Amino acid sequence: MNRDILYSDDAWRDVDVYKEVYNHSMENPENYWMSQVDRLSWQKKPLVATQKISNGATLWFPDGRINACYNCVDRHAEKIPNKIAVIWQSEDLDVYEYISYKKLKNEVCRFANTLKSLGLNTNDCITIYMPMIPEAVYACLACTRLGITYTAVFAGFSPNAVATRMKDAQPRYSDFVITVDANTRGGKTIPMKTNIDTVRDLVAYPIRCLVVKRKGVDIAWNSKYDIDYYEISKNMPTECPMADTSATNKLFILYTSGSAGTPKGIVMSTGGFLLFSMLTGKYFFNMFENEIFWGSGDIGWMGGHAYALYSALCNGVTSVFFEGIPTYPRKSIFWEIIDKHKITSFNTAPTAIRAMMQHSDETLAGTTRKSLKYLGIFGEILNKEAWHWYFNKIGQCRCPIVNMWGQTELGGVPTAPLSNLEEMKSYGHIGRQFFGCKLVLKDERDCTITRPETKGALFIEHSMPGMLIDVTNGSVDRLYYSQTVDKLYCCGDEAYFDCDGNFWITGRNDDVLNVSGHRISPIEIEEVIAELSIVAEVCVVGYPHPIKGEGIYAFVVLKQNIDNKLRVLAPKTISNHIDTITKHVKDTISPITKPDIITIVPDLPKTRSGKILRRILRHIASGDTKDFEDLTTISNPNSIEKILKCVNSK
Repeated sequence: MNRDILYSDDAWRDVDVYKEVYNHSMENPENYWMSQVDRLSWQKKPLVATQKISNGATLWFPDGRINACYNCVDRHAEKIPNKIAVIWQSEDLDVYEYISYKKLKNEVCRFANTLKSLGLNTNDCITIYMPMIPEAVYACLACTRLGITYTAVFAGFSPNAVATRMKDAQPRYSDFVITVDANTRGGKTIPMKTNIDTVRDLVAYPIRCLVVKRKGVDIAWNSKYDIDYYEISKNMPTECPMADTSATNKLFILYTSGSAGTPKGIVMSTGGFLLFSMLTGKYFFNMFENEIFWGSGDIGWMGGHAYALYSALCNGVTSVFFEGIPTYPRKSIFWEIIDKHKITSFNTAPTAIRAMMQHSDETLAGTTRKSLKYLGIFGEILNKEAWHWYFNKIGQCRCPIVNMWGQTELGGVPTAPLSNLEEMKSYGHIGRQFFGCKLVLKDERDCTITRPETKGALFIEHSMPGMLIDVTNGSVDRLYYSQTVDKLYCCGDEAYFDCDGNFWITGRNDDVLNVSGHRISPIEIEEVIAELSIVAEVCVVGYPHPIKGEGIYAFVVLKQNIDNKLRVLAPKTISNHIDTITKHVKDTISPITKPDIITIVPDLPKTRSGKILRRILRHIASGDTKDFEDLTTISNPNSIEKILKCVNSK
């Protein structure tokens, strides 16, 4: 196929060109990805697409050499030095900073020279435990400049969670942390340096700590191990040579959220991840020329890391970093930021949308959002009511919603709606496969599903460049690749595709309920319950049932105004709400799908990235409350005690 067509951005603007490129990429994925490598700047351009390695994973561009920092910073600083690379916004709307590509390069080099002066090199693995501030961007890119592997840890994590990840990343390498003295989030001060002091005791080996003193709070200081970043870096040069790194060099380690158990350290390579995040971000999020992208996810999660950090900067667009939460200091803060900085593409998590939707009038007050062109959702599928609120209220019925599906292990998003090429469908679907991303469905007999509207297990048929190359605490082959289905990558999700080739996720494979021999998707039940005006959030799980084999258990959070009243209303009122929910499910889907048990709870346990910890609710539903496994990723640990109290009071 003509290389000019494969390389042209018309593939995302013209339906006929799209179809031609798409068909070619499905027939020969490796050829497609090789045709895209010139979008990056290589020290040595690759001639080979892939190489299988012993752990079951695939290395992309194994003979290529590339530096991620040069691609995200230097090449833009050379051509468009005064263009804004990063907009940093604090919780105070009047406190923000515009950082040009020229300044970004200077500060990244200053940070890299600081790390070099401390003796750090390519044999080290650094832990970056920082909030969403410019220095966090500098730190990540400084590591890539020097070829140092790093682990980005969410700033809201507890010392125990940080220690778990540091020990997992191999103690002999992970003995250096970059952090801040303290962080303000939601009006609360988080003592991050003090947390690292606790981590030292937990890991039981010396940790050197580079501290960005930005709040000026009193902190304990050990001159043997603690280093003041501003003091040591103030006279550092703003030029720094780049490491000559292989495309297969370990770029960073990110940990899974832990929604399925113990967090796993996912290892990403440089060349493959960079190309995958760059290209999927460019097309799915419209990262062209003067667009301003805001991915509200923290850089401790793949959504924020792949797109807010790497994809946006690699594409040379402006990326927004907000040091705050969606509902503080006002419920409208997100939309105020969008108006202030004229953001064109906004991407957030479903949990943030649902949180703001509870205060619909207040959250929209005084804002226009007229600069927006695209709205994105990353993490989970948005329920119907929230989807319509997002589209109608936030996007004012003019901004397409890109409801993506991805995983930490995939390094980004392999499928999303084609907002530029076709009429947008309603909530729920995750679109078509991206170029060169071959997804396939298998039935219970391991046969490939070819009929639309037929549910099956979702697999990836051919390796994609952004996929993990290793995992820190297990075997990639054993954890992720099917031992019975042609060694395909097992996504762990159930899905179907429609007549237009759009995929629809129906739930996790291990979430599918088997009630009296019927396979029932909990997501379908959740969607129906969430339609009720009294319901804010819901999670449906299975539990052992003496007759049905598996029963249906629904944990329901009522909307704030209803929940407040329930604190003083009689139990009969609660009972009436439960009857309303039961009848609605029965009438809308089937008597088979009505929950056997409904418990009204004040909150649902979630990870720091906003995913509901279904495994905890399964434990509670089944009566097994002695061991909830790993709890380091839970953002609201008090929710467990509150839920147990509600369950036991029934």
